[in-house]
Amino acid sequence: MPSAAPVLVLAVPGAETAASAQIAAGVASVASALCPGADIRAGYDGDGPAGLRSVLTSVTAERARTEADPAGCPYAAVTVPLAVTPEPGRDAAVARAVAEAGPAVTRTAHLGPHPLLAAALHDRLAEAGLVPARRIAGLSLVRTELGVLIGAAGGGLALAAAETAAVLLTARLGVPVAPVSLDRDSLGHGVTRLREAGASRFALAPYLVGPEIGAADLAAMAAAAGAACAPLLGSHHAIGRLVTMRYGAALAG
Repeated sequence: MPSAAPVLVLAVPGAETAASAQIAAGVASVASALCPGADIRAGYDGDGPAGLRSVLTSVTAERARTEADPAGCPYAAVTVPLAVTPEPGRDAAVARAVAEAGPAVTRTAHLGPHPLLAAALHDRLAEAGLVPARRIAGLSLVRTELGVLIGAAGGGLALAAAETAAVLLTARLGVPVAPVSLDRDSLGHGVTRLREAGASRFALAPYLVGPEIGAADLAAMAAAAGAACAPLLGSHHAIGRLVTMRYGAALAG
């Protein structure tokens, strides 16, 4: 009997709440459609039964009871962080949970940077009516009154990752784009950069899947910057596609 495919475990960067569970379910739905038959589960922050450590322990125990042929894939689970940028504290917690689960569990890199994420940011801005839904083509002239802030959470590493998304989004929209950390000082500097580039109104595009920050905190930051706020990336289909790509690469590797 061949080895079963590893379980795809989404490492959700937050506690289990109605909002985070809805995002995880939406991402799992997309990934399931792209990878039919895959067993996809979510592991959250914390030590309860839905915590990542508990989920991985359960998966490895199940594989130990049912595995008939150890010559197949060496992994019982592939853990995919449900995050587009690094964040040292969160990443260390995921690494510890994976290490404690043993060699039958591996983890992948974050979901970004990737051109799909720039397209997802564009979609979210368009959904909020902040930019046209269509990308610019060729030498099309665009109005640059709008400037876009790409807001990342996680410090310098996350900000560096957001710079790639900013370049790609500029190419799609033809407007000034500035990557910023989600704090008042960085947002203020970003607004200044956009003003210097000719922008007079601003939009905040959260470079986040969702559970990393509360909706109220995000709204307050956008208001402080004088910017309209686009929705979080959430369960955008690009997130599910990237999860599947990370999972597939882990199996191939």
